[in-house]
Amino acid sequence: MTDKLPTTKEGWDEYIRKNRKRKAKEEQDRKERVEKDTARRGWVADGGNAADFEKAWPKLRDEARGERVLEAGRRAREEQRRQTHSAF
Repeated sequence: MTDKLPTTKEGWDEYIRKNRKRKAKEEQDRKERVEKDTARRGWVADGGNAADFEKAWPKLRDEARGERVLEAGRRAREEQRRQTHSAF
């Protein structure tokens, strides 16, 4: 990094905040690449071709995201029920 380092507490706070944000973005990008690469390998192993996968990827990604949201909701409801039952 060629940026000058901050000299004030506020500058350091901002510097740290920006670095954390940048690292979180890089991690999110990495996870998305891994998810896509894994799905592509499965698609091709099942007889599909890479070009068709690239066309289908946006829909597949959105469907997977929807499934994760539904699963998280289900787990939250189960946990709430478990806590309610264990309170009695």
